[in-house]
Amino acid sequence: MKNYNTFVFTSEPKWDRVPVASIDSFHWEKEKFVRPRSYAKLCAVEGKGIFAKMWSFEKEVRAVFENRDDPVYRDSCLEFFLCPIEGNTTPYANFEMNSKGVILSEFGAGRGAERKKLASLSDEAPRVEPFTLEDNGETAWGVSLFVSEKLLSDITGTEFSIRPMTLRGNFYKCGDDTPIPHFGAFSPVGPVEKGFHNPELFAQLVFSAYSL
Repeated sequence: MKNYNTFVFTSEPKWDRVPVASIDSFHWEKEKFVRPRSYAKLCAVEGKGIFAKMWSFEKEVRAVFENRDDPVYRDSCLEFFLCPIEGNTTPYANFEMNSKGVILSEFGAGRGAERKKLASLSDEAPRVEPFTLEDNGETAWGVSLFVSEKLLSDITGTEFSIRPMTLRGNFYKCGDDTPIPHFGAFSPVGPVEKGFHNPELFAQLVFSAYSL
């Protein structure tokens, strides 16, 4: 299990101050494999919610799905899993996004029928914006994600407020139906039977108050 240390800001994210997490632990590989360079940043803002940026220098990008809660993990996909209850690993939310900014988002304690779509739990939706960036002649596709305090309060049934805290979660890069399927994680996961839904192996996400 890894640690990811980040900040709670008072107004807006200061992305240049936020550490980068490398999604570089790849799993369940076959003889032919790819490991696209993929990264994430995460922070929080008081009175607003949790912000994430994720990007991947993927060579062959698949982007078929277009509607909320489509199975975007079959596309080129970046994912952020989060347990928003301090001291717990479950229940947790999954935010899975393709390069068009289409999101699949659920909440629950396990896989399959135990998970409920966030759309059924809250009238507040995660906000996703796609982007691209260049680095040394390579192009990455990426997504910016915002999850509000209200949304986290609605799905947990508690009053969620941003503060210095330690939560559990993980960042992933996958693509089940891409030319070469791949499964990358920030904090290494376990057997293929559990896939990414292995909260016992989530990273510790340490949010500290930002100071100059």
